[in-house]
Amino acid sequence: MNLLSAPRTLLATAVLAALTACGGSDDPVPVPVPAPVVDTTPAKATLVGRYAQNTTAGMSEIVAYHAASRSMFITVDSATTKSSFQRISLANLGSTALANPVTASNLTAGSVTSVSADVNGAGFTAGGVQTLAISGNLLAIAVQATPKTDNGVVAFYRLDALGNATYLKKVTVGSLPDGMAFTPDGSKLVVANEGELSVSFATDGIDPDGTVSVIAVANGTPADTATTLGFADFNIDGRRFSELPAAVRIGRSGATVAQDMEPEYVSITPDGTKAHVTLQENNAVAVVDLATNRIERIVAMGFKNHGLAANALAPSDKVAATAPFALKSYPNLFGVYMPDGIASFTVNGVSYFITANEGDDRDDFLASAETQRAGHASIVLSPTAFPNAAVLKGETELGRLNIIRTMGLNSQGQYERLYTLGGRSFSIYNAQTGAQVYDSGSDLERRAYATLPISLLGSAQVKDRLDNKGPEPESVAIGQVRGRPHAFVALERTSAILVYDVSNPASPVFVQWLQNTTTLADGDVSPEGLAFVPADQSPSGQALLLAGHEVSGTVSVWELR
Repeated sequence: MNLLSAPRTLLATAVLAALTACGGSDDPVPVPVPAPVVDTTPAKATLVGRYAQNTTAGMSEIVAYHAASRSMFITVDSATTKSSFQRISLANLGSTALANPVTASNLTAGSVTSVSADVNGAGFTAGGVQTLAISGNLLAIAVQATPKTDNGVVAFYRLDALGNATYLKKVTVGSLPDGMAFTPDGSKLVVANEGELSVSFATDGIDPDGTVSVIAVANGTPADTATTLGFADFNIDGRRFSELPAAVRIGRSGATVAQDMEPEYVSITPDGTKAHVTLQENNAVAVVDLATNRIERIVAMGFKNHGLAANALAPSDKVAATAPFALKSYPNLFGVYMPDGIASFTVNGVSYFITANEGDDRDDFLASAETQRAGHASIVLSPTAFPNAAVLKGETELGRLNIIRTMGLNSQGQYERLYTLGGRSFSIYNAQTGAQVYDSGSDLERRAYATLPISLLGSAQVKDRLDNKGPEPESVAIGQVRGRPHAFVALERTSAILVYDVSNPASPVFVQWLQNTTTLADGDVSPEGLAFVPADQSPSGQALLLAGHEVSGTVSVWELR
């Protein structure tokens, strides 16, 4: 054996054997083994794949990867093609950067599968697909009912080695199934049933309960029925009402807790024991114990203090787009995180979850909007909390900012605090304790406004949203690159994906800004669904990030090295 070229473990064994052969002590001789070398070189993403043929809004909102066929699957729910999904082959994906990235389309699409053709009947009519997920060769796709307030279904398909889909069955879940996730071992599928208000709630008053469904999977075959978990025990007359944190937002007057809960997105801990489900409008996360199929607890996300310099924001759409928008802090202004996307990861044996703090309201459904601009005459600011109220209500300060009308009032009907939608950030939480260990503060806005050219800063999609959730962090994915966990945070309004190294969850490090549009009308616009492909499952042998874009309907594939 050539000891100089042997692996370290073999080298140590050989040295010990040689010492023993030479008459050394019978006791093992300790041989120092160098610590493993950690590659600290920043990861780099390159756009190597794109699908953009005949795409339109309503396509590619959610993406998932099937390793056996080297295929990506996308949801399709456009004006012309409803309640469907499509396969896109990655088998011939290379590692060369696209020469013309905003116009290229080098990926091949397969046939479109009509889910409605498979699930309609027996009293059910598909009203659209919400998301899809893949585990092994099993594809699940969430289908809302018509009307959306009725119970939806999850349609299951078997995928073969070429990515061909064979319909298996549908399983009834709750109202408006949205986010879904399989456990790592594929033994369970967890579904967030949003239970959104009726589109005509102002007249019909229909508000179904939000729920979480768990579907068991045995040997790749889903059960015929789901276990659906509700929140009625947390109602004011329920046996677990005392467990409901006071900071959990119950936004609609007259609603029960169960009605008001709107589960949005799901992540599963790497060990498969817990599911974390965002309750977006409620500013909370539900923790589900998957061993007992029980809602273990509800964690309130709290509020972001925009009075701190680290949490400064750009709150007005009436500023000039001649330079990066100025970020300012405002005492007694708070952000309601209202997370949308969520992902789970582990560092040094500790589990964490990361949230994209988009914010949301129910104004589309209520007869009387729950938001109002801070400068409106009906918003009377407390002179004690806001001694410069007249200035603050100006259009270039807080006057244009949308706030929640029902929060922050004192007994005189004056606002002592203003609460605005979303955190304009991503946050990381200890999964066991629920404590926030990191929030990105103003980093997303600062980078967005410093990176975008003036032409894009002045666009309606960016500038006109300053008064309402800013860049809108929509979704987040986690994956290992160079042996370190990285987070990918999608910003809907600025059409960008930001990459962070989260090896130290309390202090993430920015790595790269990913964007493939020059006008917000070309290229890839408004990233929605993200999926990470590990290097050992990738057709190129390198880790990949798949991104679906809800406005352009396109898909982009970034290779990560």
